[in-house]
Amino acid sequence: MYTKNPEYFLTVAREGSISKAAEKLYLSQPYLSQCISRLEQELGMKLFDRSHSPLTLTEAGRLYQSYLESVGNLTGKLESQLKELKTDSRQTLNVGMTLWRGSVLLPDILPVYTKTHPDVRIVVHEYHSIKLTELLLEEKIDFALMNIPNRMEELIYETVFHERMLLVVNRGNPVIRGMETSVEDPAPVDLSLFKKERFILLPGDQVMGQAQENLFAKVNMTCVDTLYTTSSTTAVNLVSAGFGVTFLPEGGIRQVPHLERLAFFTVDHPPFSVPLLFLHKKNMFVTPQAREFMDMTREYYEKLGKKRGKK
Repeated sequence: MYTKNPEYFLTVAREGSISKAAEKLYLSQPYLSQCISRLEQELGMKLFDRSHSPLTLTEAGRLYQSYLESVGNLTGKLESQLKELKTDSRQTLNVGMTLWRGSVLLPDILPVYTKTHPDVRIVVHEYHSIKLTELLLEEKIDFALMNIPNRMEELIYETVFHERMLLVVNRGNPVIRGMETSVEDPAPVDLSLFKKERFILLPGDQVMGQAQENLFAKVNMTCVDTLYTTSSTTAVNLVSAGFGVTFLPEGGIRQVPHLERLAFFTVDHPPFSVPLLFLHKKNMFVTPQAREFMDMTREYYEKLGKKRGKK
């Protein structure tokens, strides 16, 4: 593939004009025009629609632009990792997770990963989904494990797991008196039984908060008493103290403090669930170290799914 002087094509695409690009590149306009024409001949496709002013990219041009950006990202990542190897420094893996996810998942994943990858330095970035999306787009993290964000146009995702959102209730709550359920096998329950309960929910600008709002709309239920918090940890601790009910993702439930005080249920049919995803920016190289961390995490959730299937 023709990649000599990629800045020629990219500058023309950015400026929308061969003459303006030539000025930026300190080249003559005829020479730059010949370079672009030669590139199009080699590729066998027109890269620019010259009937427009400023110039616009054809479909082939957009594809070639994406290719060049991918090559640039790969080259930069390669140079960075080679530099780390030359200086005997540890390679860095920047992992993004939501606050709740990191607190319950990392105790199971990190000890195993670091044992098999002692030369990888892990930096965990724990934020809400909006901030994680920003970090992905700014290429400050290698990937994020999170629920589907509102902004997806510049991101690539891989579905890890369709995770049930369990209703969490204090065992002393009279509404569930006589009901049998367990952490391993949450029983289904009619959500309307809790319509007079205080619901501790995430705000609607968070992905999980929006999912919860959609659930209530689906079952045509309005909460009489609602407390909003940006922290799932705060929510479950309040439930442990007998102050309302909440929802939690099923993954990592066994890491919850005061587990003996809590009862877990599924709601709706099929059970209320939200897809859990790996996300990274388009054209960004996923390093082998990142891929191995992702594979290990995927195995964790596959085991969780198999346990669920046996119930």
